[in-house]
Amino acid sequence: MNPINWQQFGLRKNPYDTLPLIEGGDLLIDKAFIGRSAERKFLDSLFESNNRICLTVCGDIGVGKTSLANFHKFIWKYTKEKLLFSFRREIEANNDLLNKKTFLIEIIGSVLREIRLLDPDLLKNELLKKLSQIVDISQTIALSGGGSAFGFGLDFGKEETTTTPIQLSATLLEEHFIDLVNFIKNNKIKGRTYSGLIVHVNNFDIILSSEKGKKMSIDFFQEIRDILQTPDVYFLFLGPKNLFKDIISVHQRVKSIFYQTPLVINPLSKNEIVKAFEERMQLLKSNDVASYIKPVEDEVIYKIYDLYNGDIRSIMASIVDILGQYSEKLAKPLSVNEAMLLLGKERWEKIENIIKLTDEQKEILRYLASAEKFISQKEIVKIFNKTKSNVSWYYFKPLKEHNIIEEKNIENRTPYYGLTADYIPLKWLINSQKEVNKSIDDKSKQLPLNL
Repeated sequence: MNPINWQQFGLRKNPYDTLPLIEGGDLLIDKAFIGRSAERKFLDSLFESNNRICLTVCGDIGVGKTSLANFHKFIWKYTKEKLLFSFRREIEANNDLLNKKTFLIEIIGSVLREIRLLDPDLLKNELLKKLSQIVDISQTIALSGGGSAFGFGLDFGKEETTTTPIQLSATLLEEHFIDLVNFIKNNKIKGRTYSGLIVHVNNFDIILSSEKGKKMSIDFFQEIRDILQTPDVYFLFLGPKNLFKDIISVHQRVKSIFYQTPLVINPLSKNEIVKAFEERMQLLKSNDVASYIKPVEDEVIYKIYDLYNGDIRSIMASIVDILGQYSEKLAKPLSVNEAMLLLGKERWEKIENIIKLTDEQKEILRYLASAEKFISQKEIVKIFNKTKSNVSWYYFKPLKEHNIIEEKNIENRTPYYGLTADYIPLKWLINSQKEVNKSIDDKSKQLPLNL
């Protein structure tokens, strides 16, 4: 993949960065965020009518859950009549986080970090100094690979800080958390008065991909049930569509704390995604140019949108893959056929880099890519005169293991295979080459004879 010179498009930086929009990022979040009017209205109504919230925000990976949560936090942090404090760095759900003490430390540490960014003089307050000590020692022990930060023999009690051989209890941490929420409500932060705190926890998609992670998550929400009922704290938990049904709803005592309808996030429309990219490019336009040049035509975005069912992260990553295949400067946006040809080449190069296919294996893969229908191993045995065991082990197994092909359906107990979504562009490589060649011929005929 070649480095991409974004300046050739009149852009300062990459407009297709797959990281979520965030407060303080290269893109102004209140300008770059597009769409979601119904979801924003729902969230505003919920926050305006309640003094605490526990809400699950559910949807497929890459659909835009994190950007929505970050935008909502930003709006309520700076523009609403009832302001709510938040930290720009969302808390990432992982195995280490799923216990009450670690969860509280993460929240406290994230709040302190945000205060340090916005109004560092506040850290001179005795409570915040004490909480900073707790977070510091916890971080140091975590970095050193040591044991629990709370069995280290340091007492950070509510009244004074002394060195005594007692542990910091979860109850004491809860009290400190409540003290911190009250501090936020009773002290101006960078000149603003806040009425509460938003806590945003991300990436339950990854945790819930295993049975062990599901069990740990169920236990975790039972353990933090009392924390979730803290007045003036608004919790947003982001994850897959089954987060509420399979995790929150398991125990009625946990379910009763949550808003009973999860906010389900569906993909943006094609036009909304095009508009979002245009807004990003306008925000990243170089100061010395009159206008930017679109790297690809809108039809390219529509094509990739259909491939990935609106997964904006995959769409942006694919556009970067396309542009990384072309090192020369582009005089105009890439057409659909040009872009699909480049994306197909990128996917083929990726395959050659991750597995060293023999010529025979490449021949089988080309056949699978060019086929108009799904293919069974029996067909490969017959067409290429191979043994059944050889087709299964030598040809299909490495392609399945590297997620290049997958089982698509079963007919009469016979499985049929096709390319995964990531490698569908191999089909486009074949078709687009024909169309690009035809386009070259047509354009050549239109040139003056002397050229």
